[in-house]
Amino acid sequence: MLTRLAEGVYRVRGSFGSNIYVLADEGLALVDGGFPMDLPVLVLGLKTLGARLRDVDLAVATHYHGDHTGTMARLQAEGAEVAMHPEDALYASGELPQETCEVGLHKLLFYTALWPLFRYRHFRPDRLLWEGDRLGLLGGMEVLHVPGHSPGSVCLYAEKRGILFSGDLVRNEGGVLEGPPPHFTPDREAACVSLRKVSELDFDMLLPGHGESILKGAGDRFRSRVHGGRIWPLGAV
Repeated sequence: MLTRLAEGVYRVRGSFGSNIYVLADEGLALVDGGFPMDLPVLVLGLKTLGARLRDVDLAVATHYHGDHTGTMARLQAEGAEVAMHPEDALYASGELPQETCEVGLHKLLFYTALWPLFRYRHFRPDRLLWEGDRLGLLGGMEVLHVPGHSPGSVCLYAEKRGILFSGDLVRNEGGVLEGPPPHFTPDREAACVSLRKVSELDFDMLLPGHGESILKGAGDRFRSRVHGGRIWPLGAV
C-alpha cells in the first residue's frame, strides 16, 4: 500500500514494519528497499504512481542490513543507480562478513525457519555516498554519516523541506521515539555521537526506517528525549 506523506513523498510499508520511501521529485528515487519479500508490494506501490521498477532512477540504502537492501539487487538489474556509504558497501557486496549480533532463541528459530525469504541478496553499489554529499532531491538533500547501528549508516536531511530520513538511527515504533535497536547496534559509543549530531538539526518531519512517520514537530520531540537522556544508548554507555 502506498501512502502519501507530503508533496512528492510516499511510503510503502514493507514486511515486519520496514519502511520504503518513494520520492517522486526529480525523477523517481527510493530511500531503502525493504526485505527481498517486499518486492511485490513495492511494485504495487509504484504502479499506483503509474511507474515500474525500471522507472526508478536512484535507490539509496541508509545501511546494509537486509531489511533495508533486500530489493536493491533487483532494482539495480532494472537500471536504478544504487547508492550507500562506503563503510557499508563491502558488507553489501559480500566482501566482508556481516557483523554478528546477540539474538534471542525465539528470533533465531524464526529467522532460520524463514531463511529463504530473509536470505541476503548481495550487490555492489554504483555510487558511494560520503558525509556532506548532496542529492538533488526535495530541494537538496544532505548525506549525514551516522555510524553505530552499522559502520556506514546514513541519514538524509532535506533542510529546505524540514525532512529527516533517519534509517535505523531513530525509530518510532509504538509511538515512542527510540534510538537504534540495542541487539543490532555493535558500536554504542558511535551511536551516541550520531544521535547528538542529529539532534542539532532543524527538522519538522521524521521518516524513520521502522515505525510511523512523524509529519509535524518531530525535531522538538526528538531533542526533548535526547536532552533528557531518554533514548538508548544515551546514558547507557
